[in-house]
Amino acid sequence: MTEIPMPADEGVVRLVHDLLRRAQSAQASDIHFEPTEQELLVRLRIDGLLHDVDHLPRALAENVIARLKVLGGLLTYRVDIPQEGSFRLDAIAPGLNDDRAPQRRVDVRIATFPTIHGERAVARLLPLDPAVNDIGELGFSEHVLQRLRICAQQPSGLILVTGPAGAGKSTTLYALARHILRATPGRCVISLEDPVEQRVAGLTQIQVQPHGQLDYVRAMRSLLRQDVQVLLVGEIRDAAAAHVVVEAALTGHLILSTMHSGDPAECINRLLEMDIAPYQLVSTLSAVCSQRLVRTVCPRCGGAACDDCAATGYRGRTVCACLAEMDPALHAAILRRAPAEELRALIAARGGDLLEDAQRLLDAGVTTRAEVARVIGESPRSRRAASESSPPGRVQQGDAHALV
Repeated sequence: MTEIPMPADEGVVRLVHDLLRRAQSAQASDIHFEPTEQELLVRLRIDGLLHDVDHLPRALAENVIARLKVLGGLLTYRVDIPQEGSFRLDAIAPGLNDDRAPQRRVDVRIATFPTIHGERAVARLLPLDPAVNDIGELGFSEHVLQRLRICAQQPSGLILVTGPAGAGKSTTLYALARHILRATPGRCVISLEDPVEQRVAGLTQIQVQPHGQLDYVRAMRSLLRQDVQVLLVGEIRDAAAAHVVVEAALTGHLILSTMHSGDPAECINRLLEMDIAPYQLVSTLSAVCSQRLVRTVCPRCGGAACDDCAATGYRGRTVCACLAEMDPALHAAILRRAPAEELRALIAARGGDLLEDAQRLLDAGVTTRAEVARVIGESPRSRRAASESSPPGRVQQGDAHALV
């Protein structure tokens, strides 16, 4: 890691380090530094939502951003271009230790961007010591959990985890990697990531450079000559990467990756639109797991609001997911390029959908109707259902599919 120099203004140094400490203590995933005409707004993303935590004087904005850029090894004199950097924060920055704070290794990724009011910065906190070590700890239903484990132990095929940004796709991919390493020892397992977010013992991890010479496509083509058996690809972002991934699966490798798509039907359609031949897709695709993260009711106050949950009523998140596995009916639909709605109906009839899994969480009192509607969406029909006499936080059994 690059040695971090200390600027002259010790007050700004302590301010920035204190904000990092507070974010780590609150288990925030990101810190936003947003300049406005009057101030520098500091916000923490906790359990997927942004919370305002500080309003710094406008006069401090430039120095605060400069300190972040120094930490990340960025050019402090360039304020007209986006920049990205990183540094390690092992619990608390040196000289500001606090015995009450958890001692966890954290990788901080800094990204800056120029705005009309000055530079905006986002610091992403990536704990190097994961809170989740097994796929069974993520909160999947028993059906999805068992099928994912079986698919991950197969010698070849393509497993995709889909969802929007912030849906926990990378966490699921890492958990699957750990399961493969434990359940099928002796396999050569390698990952290609941008960036590497967690360190996994036994996994050979490679950080690609999308805008450099070692991009996903070049790295994948070379690795296939490295006697690899299982390959984790951080994300399929374009048609070139999709084609290499499918080719690797066709040649007998087990490939795990992620894609940004709403559900399995959209994922399949996107791959077809990337000019993946239908016969190649049905020959390689083993399963598509679509997931979302929903906040869980605070165990201390039961949703009423307390200090533990920062008066939100929620603390922590769990996964809501649906799994599509290939079968003859779905194969036939893909081969004739059936529309997404038909694929969606076939998948729901066999493996359920996000709404059915949301109902599982509601029935168990794990989350609330409002949270499910926030994450998955809400239709006029579900709003009518909300006014009926079902208990708070529950969806009437007949209206489970009305949430979207």
